Amino acid sequence: MSPALALLFDGCRAVLSGDQVGIARLRAAGFVCATAAWQFRLPALHAYLMTRLPPGERVDYPGFLRELYASDLNARLGELGAEVAIVDNLGKVNASLYCLRSCEKIERNAAADVFGDP
Repeated sequence: MSPALALLFDGCRAVLSGDQVGIARLRAAGFVCATAAWQFRLPALHAYLMTRLPPGERVDYPGFLRELYASDLNARLGELGAEVAIVDNLGKVNASLYCLRSCEKIERNAAADVFGDP
C-alpha cells in the first residue's frame, strides 16, 4: 500500500474508532466528519493527504487516483465493517461526493424478520 493510501486507511480507522482528535483534525481541514462517517471529494482528500506526507512520499493527483483505484482499500475497510462509497454521483470523479461509512452486517434471522424470508 502506498504511503498516501496507508495514511488514508489510518484516517479511516481513526474515524471508525471514534478518535476525537483525528475527527477534529479532519473537521479543521474542512471535511464533514463524525464517528464512523467521513464525507469528501477526491481533490480535497488528495490535497489533505499530501500535506500530511513528507515531500518524498507525495504523489500528484492523477497518480493518487491510479493508486486509489488499483488498491484494495475497500476490501481492507470491509474487514473493519466499513466501505468508501459514492454519496452524490455528479458524473465526474473530481466532483462526486464520497463517504466512509459503517456497513454493519445483518444476521440472517434479523433479515428474515425484516424482509419476510422463511
